[in-house]
Amino acid sequence: MQMPPFDYPFHGRETLKKPMVLLISGFLVLSLAACGEKKQAGTQKESDGQVKVLATVNGAPITEIDVRQSFRRSVHGETEKPEAVQNVLQTLVNSELMYQQALDLGLDKNPGYRLKLHEAEAQLKAFQRQEMAILYREHVKNQAKVTDPEAQAYFDNNSNKIRTKYHLYQIYYKGADSRIVQDYKELKSGKPFEKVAAKRFPNLPKNVPAPWDLGYLHWNQIPPPWQGVVDRLEPGQASDIIKGAGERFWIIKLADKTVDPNITFATEKEKIVDVLQKRKAEELYGSMIDRMKSKSKIVFTK
Repeated sequence: MQMPPFDYPFHGRETLKKPMVLLISGFLVLSLAACGEKKQAGTQKESDGQVKVLATVNGAPITEIDVRQSFRRSVHGETEKPEAVQNVLQTLVNSELMYQQALDLGLDKNPGYRLKLHEAEAQLKAFQRQEMAILYREHVKNQAKVTDPEAQAYFDNNSNKIRTKYHLYQIYYKGADSRIVQDYKELKSGKPFEKVAAKRFPNLPKNVPAPWDLGYLHWNQIPPPWQGVVDRLEPGQASDIIKGAGERFWIIKLADKTVDPNITFATEKEKIVDVLQKRKAEELYGSMIDRMKSKSKIVFTK
């Protein structure tokens, strides 16, 4: 069964693009050094462990992480042999010596260098914000507890919807695409839904399941933009155009719906708790953001 092509992350996580990761790793040492963060010799504390210092240059440490990142950039796909690692370490020592001497000469005032440095720091800051936001949202989620009575009440109030399975078809477009408007007009003129949906797949091989046929979806599999729409459809009826986040557009058709009497609170409790926890977490997150804003001085400059 094909699921709807949509992605509604409840925790707001967005994958960091690979070029950004590479850029951060490339400029990380440069950015930190420019901030004047010279570490003492010995071990350097990281988030949950110790980072081994392999050398110091006038007190500035070169760690095993520095060597590992530099090795991966300069020696692609090769095994980290001891002699190769030692060569990389020596190169880093030389680079650190040149860096320190360049600072003494005031070469860090070079406009081209300053611009590249600001760009690298912005990338690093974006990474820090994103990762901390992920951890913060997870922290908020852990505060959003759902009690058994709350879950039971939700099931009691929505038992009909929870026990119903919906057999759905879809026509889906992403972006400002006029084709979905044309498809909608064809449906309104009486053209069968399946024929309109099939236009997007002109070379579909035989004996392949129809991509527009989503099969039977349970209550917790219905995308948020469809909720409140599916419930009102009768079998054989198509919806109007539905707009979702990220410039997503659908027209859906209810092919059939059936009530499963074997669905009980016990079978659905875990799903209900998950849905309610996400809902609570989003509400709590919103209230926390509002509270933080009210206590902070935020100035937008022209």
